[in-house]
Amino acid sequence: MYSLKEKVLYRGSSSQNFYEYIDQMRQRIRKQMEGDEAFLTLAQKALVGDQDAVQTCLKQIERQMREYPFSGQIPEEFRGMDMTAALFHEWIGYSVITPWLLDRRFATSSKMQVVGTSISYAHQGEYRPYPYPFTSIERVEQLQRSLIRHDPRVRLDISHPSAELKINDPLWPGRFIRIAMFVPKRVWDGFNTITFRRQIVEHLTIEEQAGTGLISPEAVPLFKDLVLTSPCFICSGPVESGKSTFAQTLIAEQLKQSEISLGLPIIEQHPESTLPYTEFAKRHRIMPIQAAAEELMDVAVQLLRHDPDFVFMSEMRWAEWNVYNFIGEKGYRNLIGTYHTKDAEDIPYQGAYAVYAQMGGNLKGHLMATLKSCEIVAILEPQRHGKKKLVRLSEIQYDPDAEHQVKAHDLIRWDPERERWLYSAQISDALWQRMIRANKDAAERFRNRLIKLSELYPNPSPYVPSRKCQVVLEGND
Repeated sequence: MYSLKEKVLYRGSSSQNFYEYIDQMRQRIRKQMEGDEAFLTLAQKALVGDQDAVQTCLKQIERQMREYPFSGQIPEEFRGMDMTAALFHEWIGYSVITPWLLDRRFATSSKMQVVGTSISYAHQGEYRPYPYPFTSIERVEQLQRSLIRHDPRVRLDISHPSAELKINDPLWPGRFIRIAMFVPKRVWDGFNTITFRRQIVEHLTIEEQAGTGLISPEAVPLFKDLVLTSPCFICSGPVESGKSTFAQTLIAEQLKQSEISLGLPIIEQHPESTLPYTEFAKRHRIMPIQAAAEELMDVAVQLLRHDPDFVFMSEMRWAEWNVYNFIGEKGYRNLIGTYHTKDAEDIPYQGAYAVYAQMGGNLKGHLMATLKSCEIVAILEPQRHGKKKLVRLSEIQYDPDAEHQVKAHDLIRWDPERERWLYSAQISDALWQRMIRANKDAAERFRNRLIKLSELYPNPSPYVPSRKCQVVLEGND
């Protein structure tokens, strides 16, 4: 014998449409909410996961179902839920993307993108059509309003048509999902865009990076010694190239090898680093710093009073370059940043231009500051099936007397035709002197191994000049 609740929540077999029922329920509840301020507040809290508010909303749904029974079937996207939960997720939750957020089948899917009512998700690193589209653009807009409530500092409207934030990942406790959104006027009407990026990998060692194919096993000792020489390092590449994970791998290697307690400020606008939660981090002074763009220079001045041994700057865009150059000009080593570009030789120009566009002044002066702060660049690229690969490890060389004053010397370069990495050991004297001052033994091991690899797998043309830097240095500011 059914109880009343079981009878109400029974999954029926009639042709009653689930989404039509939701629309009618939404209209009835909206009328009540307009006259019930307390319930409106609870509904808003439910959007961000407040359990008391969620329970109140679920009870409201059950009351609606008692008064207006639903006898249809639950849509495929909500299978595995009871009717109350399905109605909640479509009415006030994440709608048809709920499976991607909650279902273990999608736990290894690293990203999802909504454009208009269409949805794509990553399967083995590549976008595929998602099986459940949104029913209307209005439901997408509602989802965007719901997501914004996770961070009260973020605005998304006609005056602020783009936004970035993060939410906790329901499938991976302790991790998060980064979200970027566009609304009109940034995009056309009806093309509201939401991109979700899931943090799946917490930490990889250098050996594990080699196991994934990002670097060669023969290069593992090179990177272990390189980090001990305290270079100023940029990990660069497009989205999903693995640059942030690789940067954290290099930092973690130095933390693990250190016999002293190192100070590491991590500067991020949108916190994503997992380093503070690693086991070996307990022996060190890791300071996760969250700062808006307009706060970054003040933070840079302040953090230097906290005895940093190296500084990690995630997601360098515009204002971050000013901080990176400021710290580098002070003579600090061990700067590590992540950036979006594929051209190692032009990174100094791009960093200098970012500061020039923000601060004005003299572009050539900013370029000289960037050249001092940018010594080694790793270029990474995404591959098929979610793989990543280091395609270049370059020393940025500056010689005012050379024909090409700024060039990238590729110490390591991936050759796609031969399907292997090539090497060159022609380290500049300026970088070599800085390396041996930091750690002579590690520097000599690094160079000796690089010489052996370059003899086995030589790179016949390791230099790539920067024409943009050349134009600036010749005085065409």
